[in-house]
Amino acid sequence: MISFTYQMNAQLLTPRVSPQAKITQYVGISRVCIEYSRPSVNGRSIWGKLVPYGLEIQPDGSEIPWRAGANENTIITFSHDVKVEGKHLGAGSYGLHMIPGENEWLVIFSRNYSSWGSFTYDKNEDALRVTVKSQPDTFL
Repeated sequence: MISFTYQMNAQLLTPRVSPQAKITQYVGISRVCIEYSRPSVNGRSIWGKLVPYGLEIQPDGSEIPWRAGANENTIITFSHDVKVEGKHLGAGSYGLHMIPGENEWLVIFSRNYSSWGSFTYDKNEDALRVTVKSQPDTFL
């Protein structure tokens, strides 16, 4: 008598601490899609604390912007050319990075949208940078 034994291992996929999200909105005939990981606040102070104002200093001494989310790179896609703060940005996908400040933020659209977070961010790959004013709001 011959017998065979098979052992199978499977990993149960549990919810991520910062779950992925995808939001699509139409503005006129243009489709705008943002893919990001939603960081959990969990009662923490975020701006100027967990997400520092200015560039974040890495252990190797390099400085990087915030990836506008958690985990993988935040990606924004436009189906048509758009104007952001009055400046032209062509249709396509971009890595979305930000440099937060107490009074204004620098929003960066990078041609490199496939990297993991901002760790390999290179300002030479920027398609557009715009400065926007910040204002307090109630967190729901």
